[in-house]
Amino acid sequence: MKRNFNIHDLRIFYAVVMTGSTRQAAHAMHLTQPAISHAISRLESATGVQLFDRSHKTLRPTEAGQYLYSEAKFVLDELVRIDEALHSIEQFGGRGLRIASSPALALGYAPDAVRRYLDVNGTRPFSIDVESSMQVISAVETMRADFGLGAVGRDSTRLDFTPFLRADVMAIAHREHPLAGRESVNVADIPPDSYVKPLWSDYVVAQGDIADSLLLRSSMQAHMSLVPGTVRAVKGISLVNALSASDIVMSFPDLVALPLASRQWYDFLLITRTESRNQDLTARLLDALRATAQERRQGVYAQTIELLE
Repeated sequence: MKRNFNIHDLRIFYAVVMTGSTRQAAHAMHLTQPAISHAISRLESATGVQLFDRSHKTLRPTEAGQYLYSEAKFVLDELVRIDEALHSIEQFGGRGLRIASSPALALGYAPDAVRRYLDVNGTRPFSIDVESSMQVISAVETMRADFGLGAVGRDSTRLDFTPFLRADVMAIAHREHPLAGRESVNVADIPPDSYVKPLWSDYVVAQGDIADSLLLRSSMQAHMSLVPGTVRAVKGISLVNALSASDIVMSFPDLVALPLASRQWYDFLLITRTESRNQDLTARLLDALRATAQERRQGVYAQTIELLE
């Protein structure tokens, strides 16, 4: 059976489920309540299934309604993406770049790399979303993002994973912290009561000599974006990748970055869809990513940031 229904009715159905009533959906969509009811009836007729259980005072989606609601979100989001892409092509001659970045690269490095790309290749709209490395993979796979920057790869026939950067783990410490004056930091020497543990939404474990880090405990935890402020507030210490350390110290002069005595690192990858035909764009973005990292390889970061070819 072929089921034909229009997008306008699907939007109305989605609004009814979201708001819980035809009255509230009508208010949200600036339509009359009868118009909302007629749209639901048309959609039920077109799909051949009952979408709401009307035996109660409130509208409750049936099993078919719940399924359609879950799928409708993806369809409507995709239509928004298509509309934005067409608008970008009309206004700028090309689609906007959508990049999904792991928190470890989003503090300053990813925006700087995109700015460098645009400076070289011409202005065009772009967006950067922050997601865990696993979510970054999903964003590229489902075409919510054109490119992903993450620390996790996997076997996939649909995606390509290109390592472009290795960043050692470093300590960032308040200048008044007891370890701030050392040339390097032993993880075992970090006092637990001053350690701010990053809440890695990536759930990615560093490579290398990580035995001491796995034993390190802390009563203070903060999301990556809040780690610098928390370290400053408690005059403490934390462990982050070298790129994040560079961005943090640049923004917070009362914090210092110190290498670890034991080497630990993260490898970061550019994630693209295999079927993407624009290999030239990918190559230019890689150039911008590497050039931005090279710019940070000064002083204490010269040995802790490595470009991967």
